[in-house]
Amino acid sequence: MTAPAAATRRSGRRRRAGLLAFAVMTIGAVVMVYPYAYMVGSSLKTRTEFATDKRSVVPPRFQPGERLKHARGQPSALDWKGADWPVLKNYTDALVYGGVDVFLLNSLIYALVITAVQLTVNTLAAYAFARMHFRGRGLLFSVLLATMMLPPAVMLVPRFLVVRQLGMVDSFCGVVLPGFAGAFGVFLLRQFFMNIPRSLEDAARLDGCGSLGVLRHVVLPLSKPVLITLGLFTFMGAWNAFIWPLVILSDQSYYPLTVGLSLFQEDSGADWPRIFAASVMGSGPLILLFLLAQRYLVRGISLSGLKGT
Repeated sequence: MTAPAAATRRSGRRRRAGLLAFAVMTIGAVVMVYPYAYMVGSSLKTRTEFATDKRSVVPPRFQPGERLKHARGQPSALDWKGADWPVLKNYTDALVYGGVDVFLLNSLIYALVITAVQLTVNTLAAYAFARMHFRGRGLLFSVLLATMMLPPAVMLVPRFLVVRQLGMVDSFCGVVLPGFAGAFGVFLLRQFFMNIPRSLEDAARLDGCGSLGVLRHVVLPLSKPVLITLGLFTFMGAWNAFIWPLVILSDQSYYPLTVGLSLFQEDSGADWPRIFAASVMGSGPLILLFLLAQRYLVRGISLSGLKGT
């Protein structure tokens, strides 16, 4: 076989492999995006439209059929060429009557506090395991990693008993206290810190920096990708937490969005468009946060930064 023919065959194989990969990724994207698109489309419908689409044999429509009408029943100036306009009443009803605004605020406060404290605690612990030498360091780190193997359900009752002994049941502190540290975060940061060259830290110590000074002026600036990655994971975990707030809280004014949404669903009965509207508002902050931090995720997870010496 001549060289041009072999090159042509290799080019054809690469083209077919690329097309196959593109087709697989397209199917995966459709599978992942469809549920969210269905939720958004259903949140813009009336109860009648939603029930009609559910009874029909054709696939459900994403576009709402309700139009904005003038008080006299005539198309308004906003009804551009007779086009269908979204029904936003479900969103306003969820905020006004469902109390979703309070649940959103609670979730935001919980997630921000847990993320800030956990980043601080995990950073200090990870730097101690990565750079400081003390007796029992290896054993303590092994015990820390072993806690990652425990199912969360196993720790639920002991955690509740501790929080009850501290008098924090049905309170803000009771919700956020168990999330102030995490073994995964310590492990992730430690592995990243160990890849930072010691020569940079030695140079900082020669300039008069102590351990905290080295951490602040050398380690943290180089660890921006992994800190953002860990912060994103921590925020998402705190935002989506359901079991622990459900167990520790009984006052509805402290409910986060996850628990409040289940209560709102019970109160709303079969009003699924309003439930979908509340769900869209709850998922919006996470999507926005992911879009802002996505360029740091690959670098933070791969841990392919500076090589240690």
